[in-house]
Amino acid sequence: MSRTVLVTGAAGGIGGAIARRFLAEGADVVLSDRSEAACTALREQLQRPEGVAVVAADVADADSARACVRSAGEHFGGLDVLVNAAGLYPSRPLMEMSDAEWRGVLATNLDGPFALSTEFARTLAAEGRPGAVVNVTSTAGERARRGAAHYCTSKAGLTMLTKALALEFAEYRIRANAVAPGFVEVDSEVNPLGADYVRAVQAGRPWPRPGTPDDVAAAAAYLCSADAEWITGTTVTVDGGAGAGNAALPLA
Repeated sequence: MSRTVLVTGAAGGIGGAIARRFLAEGADVVLSDRSEAACTALREQLQRPEGVAVVAADVADADSARACVRSAGEHFGGLDVLVNAAGLYPSRPLMEMSDAEWRGVLATNLDGPFALSTEFARTLAAEGRPGAVVNVTSTAGERARRGAAHYCTSKAGLTMLTKALALEFAEYRIRANAVAPGFVEVDSEVNPLGADYVRAVQAGRPWPRPGTPDDVAAAAAYLCSADAEWITGTTVTVDGGAGAGNAALPLA
């Protein structure tokens, strides 16, 4: 039986790769992002567009996020998987950061997954339907970065939210896990990165190639598979070994 997967942030590099992965595995996919036009353009590029629907939503708005879940479930007869991939990664030093900037990042990166996940779980529990949630967190949730206090804090919170979801959703046979990418270079107008930053991050990574959105998508797909049925409340780190140590340091 085909599964239906809702992917938020689908217009982004990681969200788009996750959507492609599930579609290739035979799932029906609902693409969601703030830009309906971007999701529609992605749908037209996919190999099986008849298995793809589009629902525009701003996950920073709780009502919009919950309505997104309800609307997504109407397209293919109900949802089975929710992937929270929507996120903002702006850069601003703490002493220059406004309250609005702080709240805006947390609203998208943390409040959005809360609203989406709880609405998803309520819907599936009422239907007696098992399911899975995957939150796209970040290794930045474990180590602070200058200029990214709001982002790092939101991702640390999302890691803990994942554990809480797993505890409370288990009785309904709904699993919750997270994927924490390290640096994955994507072409993004929303979250642009400078060349110096990219070089510095890549220099310390042990694995000899850059990470790709497809690496993150593979981990997300595994966590939603039958092989991962006894895995919930965990975070899979996908970082090319960067968390193991800094490969750019010289021998002592």
